Amino acid sequence: MLASSNLPIVGHRYFFFIITFLILYLSISYIISCFPHIDNKITNKKQISYNDKILSSNSHSCLGPESNEERYMTYLPHSGFHNQRNMLENAVFLSWVLNRTLIMPPIIFTKKTIIPHRPYNILYNMITGNMTKNVITCKKNGVEDKKCMFTQLDWEELMDFKFIKKYIRYIHREDQNFNVNELYSFLNITKPESQVFTLAEETRYDFQFYDDENITKVSDDQFDHLIHLCSLQKRKEKLIHFGSIYHFNRFNLKFKENIDFLNSVRENMIINHPVLLDIGDKISEQLGGLGSYIGVHLRLGDMGFDKKFGQKAEENVDYITKSLIEDISSTPNELEEIEVSNSNFISTSTMIEAEKCLQSISPEQRNFPIIYLASDKPRNDRRLKKFLREFPCVFMLFSNFEKYLGQLKRVKNPRDGALLFRYFVPFVDGIVAARGNKFIGTPESTFSEYVTRLHEHWVGS
Repeated sequence: MLASSNLPIVGHRYFFFIITFLILYLSISYIISCFPHIDNKITNKKQISYNDKILSSNSHSCLGPESNEERYMTYLPHSGFHNQRNMLENAVFLSWVLNRTLIMPPIIFTKKTIIPHRPYNILYNMITGNMTKNVITCKKNGVEDKKCMFTQLDWEELMDFKFIKKYIRYIHREDQNFNVNELYSFLNITKPESQVFTLAEETRYDFQFYDDENITKVSDDQFDHLIHLCSLQKRKEKLIHFGSIYHFNRFNLKFKENIDFLNSVRENMIINHPVLLDIGDKISEQLGGLGSYIGVHLRLGDMGFDKKFGQKAEENVDYITKSLIEDISSTPNELEEIEVSNSNFISTSTMIEAEKCLQSISPEQRNFPIIYLASDKPRNDRRLKKFLREFPCVFMLFSNFEKYLGQLKRVKNPRDGALLFRYFVPFVDGIVAARGNKFIGTPESTFSEYVTRLHEHWVGS
């Protein structure tokens, strides 16, 4: 009787144990299953990239659903090298923000006449007309013939593309005449009326792109209209074809991620051609090495095509001369005291050309710095006389260092075999000027603006 009276109690205890175990098991399983999600959220926050940020921040997540079909964008290049560089920088930003593969036009180098900035239809006709004629002429007469006016070079042959490769997809455009029909064929576009969106400017600065819906007016009065990046992100066409996208203020941005990315694109657009860098280093060594001299750029222009700088030439010479004198007076020993990081420092046992000059002048003049002058005009230009009288040790590329240019005369364009010497010489000038302790450039010059960027990259601000 005693044993049988305990059975209900044992049964209840067993049932309670089973229920408790099941509750604990389910609770622990639920907690464990949550850990991967928690870990993923933390990991994603740590590893968030520019591409993640664009979806959540820069345009209020206005990108549409992912498409299985790759989408593209391209533009029409024009003007000189530095304007083309600005367009490439803007195109890289657009490629990233729109999540489209960039069909990247090449650099167009010209022996004489540039293709000017014009509204879309005029610009398209000028490019296709000139390039089609050029292809025929160069094929008939050879790439070195004076009538062969243009050569096209892939940007990756000249610039460091590590940053670009990390953040966008791109294809070098290879159809030499820029005809849209060849581009459509390459992209397998059979119905351009529905597969292509052409953003054609009716004026040179028709529109400025913006990212914040609270922006209601252009930030630069040169532009006529605003276009929200969101509206371009939502386009479903396979190809967006821009005309010119030139202008440093082409974007009116408020979102930090967008501003930071555009600045990063510009900061990383650095010359990386081995021959140019080698020549630049050798000449820099003759001036004392990295950070041992002052770099100057004086664009003198003329009273013809380059009238803008020709009219201000003497004013710019006076401005730079005065700036240098004031700088020397306020910091007379800065060149000797400059600190350069070991990663950039070029060891030199002697300052060959610099020492020759210093030994040839009076002790009183030796307080003046070594100066490297980059210019679009030779040393004997009358407008340089005042500058050269003021500073005793001024070096210029062809006056002092032409012997280092031998290997540059053999560099050819991989595309067509054209010699690149005439186009690459200004880059040597810029590289050497940028490697000084300081750089002083010509106001409003895109060349000076780029050399300033190189200087900040190699030496520091």
